[in-house]
Amino acid sequence: MSAGSIYTLLIVESPVIARIVQRYAPSSVYVMSTNGYAWKPVYDPKKHQLKAIADPDQIGFRKELKQQAGWAGNIIIATDPDPSGDFIAWSLCKFLKDPSVKRSYIQHLGKRGIERLISTAEVIQPNLMEQRLKNRSLIRHLWKQNGNRPSMEVAALASIFSDYFKYQNFRDQSGQLWRSNRPIRCNPDEWIPLKDRVNEMEYHTHDPLSTFDLLQLAIENEIFASLENAQNTLQQLFTHTLDYSEDPLISYPRTAANSFFSETWSELQKQFFKVQAEGEFKPMFIRNITGTDVAHESIYPLDLTLTPTKVSGELLSTLRDLYSVIYNQTVKAISVPKEKFNAYQSPFHPDIHFYCPDSDSDSPSAELMPVRTIAETGSILNQLGVQSASSFGKKMDQRQNQNYLKIDGRFVKPGKYLTPYLNNGPVYAEEISTLNKLSENADLTAETIHASLS
Repeated sequence: MSAGSIYTLLIVESPVIARIVQRYAPSSVYVMSTNGYAWKPVYDPKKHQLKAIADPDQIGFRKELKQQAGWAGNIIIATDPDPSGDFIAWSLCKFLKDPSVKRSYIQHLGKRGIERLISTAEVIQPNLMEQRLKNRSLIRHLWKQNGNRPSMEVAALASIFSDYFKYQNFRDQSGQLWRSNRPIRCNPDEWIPLKDRVNEMEYHTHDPLSTFDLLQLAIENEIFASLENAQNTLQQLFTHTLDYSEDPLISYPRTAANSFFSETWSELQKQFFKVQAEGEFKPMFIRNITGTDVAHESIYPLDLTLTPTKVSGELLSTLRDLYSVIYNQTVKAISVPKEKFNAYQSPFHPDIHFYCPDSDSDSPSAELMPVRTIAETGSILNQLGVQSASSFGKKMDQRQNQNYLKIDGRFVKPGKYLTPYLNNGPVYAEEISTLNKLSENADLTAETIHASLS
């Protein structure tokens, strides 16, 4: 019997996604949605135990799950690779008591995406997953016990505006964005004077889009007034299918990656030559290729022949505008860069080139101050393990409303209530990074965590 003919139970988080996946899945696949948490996490720090408490409103789901699992020869859980998705996957394994349960990740909706999801599923190790979940809970619990610290999320925000993380984005006196050809270490309040124009001109290479990049572009292009609205519309675009073909338009929209899988590069290359009369596809040595350990690659249009003009007739204005951004940025990301920009040096950083990607600036007298952008903020928060791509827009809006952040176009600044913690930013970053590594330890203890908190 082939793998495709085995009755497969596929479990996802969203009922909307479940309906679309069912449409494209083979007839041997039945899709169920947990609709969020079917069990609630409860952690006991004294006993270092994690429990999954059944939600009484989800009794119907659990009854059907038990029935379908009894019939299935293959059970796959496709939840997000963040702590919430991990807990949902673990609680499902605990309920099903089946050692052969597998896990996979949704790359995009459509026949090819579902086939990939099923073929790449791997058996879950629930004990290891439980240990990581318990360790994360213990770390968060002990962090809160220290009254001198802000929440871990606020501490991570403070670290972003310190010199712990290098800078590659800068702002001149007129508000223009400048970039350096390599990240540099500098003080957050340091003004960097530009002096001499260098002989070589600088190329600005575009990377594939992460969720953070796309939300920043949506704000820059004034498509949306808030990041949360942008992210909600992005999710709508992901679940939208074309009337005439019922095909989806974009890949999975919640990702921190700036890269594509090798097979995606190959597929995009085939499509590129169908739609591009001019331009050169990126050769292998300058492609951003996603590693096998990454669950979700960058956002991209599934079919480059579906240009924004071709699909505009059936998309609402905001969906159309967002699709246009994704399409145009993807084409730039897979093309060899053509644009060159004047590059300048600074006496403080003589081996670094600075250039203005928005215009070919001819202003060597400019002074630059290091800044954080929306996309960079999301990337660092994700790196620190305190913010996933799935809720980034909502969380950023909340932090701005709480005066922890100020968002000015593409730029992010510390707000009133974040300022008192900025001096400790490097310490917070070091502590959070150390704790992230400790969360993988099978024998993690409270004493080990306390020793890591200065």
